Amino acid sequence: MSQRLINPVYKQFPVRQIWLFCTILMLLAPEHARAQSEGKKLFEKNCSVCHKLGGGKLVGPELVGITQIRDREWLVKFIHDSKALIESGDPLAVQVFEENNKIPMQAFPNLSDSEVNAIIDYIDAWEPEAEKTFTVDVNQKTGFTHTEILRGERMFYGLIPFENGGKTACNSCHNTVISDTLNWSPSAADLAQSFMDPNGMNIYASMAEPGSEVMTKAHAEYKLTEQEVYNIAAYLSEFGHKGMEKQRSFPERRILFIVFAVLMTLALIDLIFTRIVKYRFIHTGILLIGIAVHLNIAVVEAQNLSRTKDYAPDQPIKFSHKIHAGDNQTDCRYCHSIADYSKSAGIPSNDVCMKCHNVVLSGRNSGKFEINKIYRADKSGKPVEWIRVYTLPDHAFFSHSQHVNAGQIECETCHGPVAEMDILKQYTDLSMGWCVNCHRDTKVNFQGNHFYKSYKELNDMLQSGRIDSVTVEQVGGIDCSKCHY
Repeated sequence: MSQRLINPVYKQFPVRQIWLFCTILMLLAPEHARAQSEGKKLFEKNCSVCHKLGGGKLVGPELVGITQIRDREWLVKFIHDSKALIESGDPLAVQVFEENNKIPMQAFPNLSDSEVNAIIDYIDAWEPEAEKTFTVDVNQKTGFTHTEILRGERMFYGLIPFENGGKTACNSCHNTVISDTLNWSPSAADLAQSFMDPNGMNIYASMAEPGSEVMTKAHAEYKLTEQEVYNIAAYLSEFGHKGMEKQRSFPERRILFIVFAVLMTLALIDLIFTRIVKYRFIHTGILLIGIAVHLNIAVVEAQNLSRTKDYAPDQPIKFSHKIHAGDNQTDCRYCHSIADYSKSAGIPSNDVCMKCHNVVLSGRNSGKFEINKIYRADKSGKPVEWIRVYTLPDHAFFSHSQHVNAGQIECETCHGPVAEMDILKQYTDLSMGWCVNCHRDTKVNFQGNHFYKSYKELNDMLQSGRIDSVTVEQVGGIDCSKCHY
């Protein structure tokens, strides 16, 4: 009886179909997540400069809910090439174009239909992030107790283990002293400055959800509690007030000078007064070697006075000329735009940086951290305080326009292989001898410049074949008054 009742009920539920449906759902869920992730990456790379999600109109219109008012097939065509669609007379494309001040939208022929659909799917599924609540005071930047600072210091140096794992100490990546070695990871002072800046990072949110691929990989083993982050923030606040100490190099030349000065003094005392050492050639040897060492140090230091070859200061932003000028082939004069007509090459303003970094939001070496410094500077309205590398004495005149424009000298001639430098350093010593030798060897575009027609004697010598070229020296390039007046 019971079996008869069960069978009809059992047959009403297609168990196999339900099982199959659940299996398909489980298989599709990871694929859907991957598609969403891909759509987000594509949107941030290609669309975020002109469009916001949930923030109203930027350059282009708000896109949240766009599929409810526009057909998907039309959207794919418009995204691929809006200009072609407008020129074809499509009434909706023309309407959108006119509604947005006739600003042309960039074409994306490089994106496949599936990639465009991934972007549209991401926009469709987008929801504003719920504001995360914290159990600690995330707004506290100063006023930490000595115990909190001390505990944060021990965590930073790996002396106290983290609750949820993470074996590598923070200071293995983040310097706590000023070092001559390039480290793409932000130093403790950088972190403190960013954390304490009103427009800076929320250290709690950054540790919970890293904002770049670089940071995600670097922090893969760490799952810090809010209290642990709070203690580390307390320790970092000390760097915000005091800064970092410079790592001192061993003063070997100074010690060598002092050692030989002491030996020479003892040798003289023994030679004249005490006479403990009987062999005078020992005193003579010490004195001669000491004099030679002291003379060498004096001459080298005198030659290097006011010369700063290989000077490579730490800049406020870890800007890599190797990436920009080398890998990305950015023309020097795109950033140093006044070199053609000014004495100085110029320091790029925040606006110049933002032309690219409105689109390029993350770097390959430091993620978003260094690029975020540009955004903070731009938001504050203050320029980035770059440190000058090449500085001539006041009594020497040099014009970039005269060399770059008239002389057609390549930047690398004076600045070296900049496209290979992560940290820009002074390539030459900028001595007068170096300048004079360059003027003696460098040939002038004599026949291609009408200015030089006034040099009749040199023109006659060229035409008669007595000389085949003219150097800067021959047109007065090493006269004292050319550079010193």
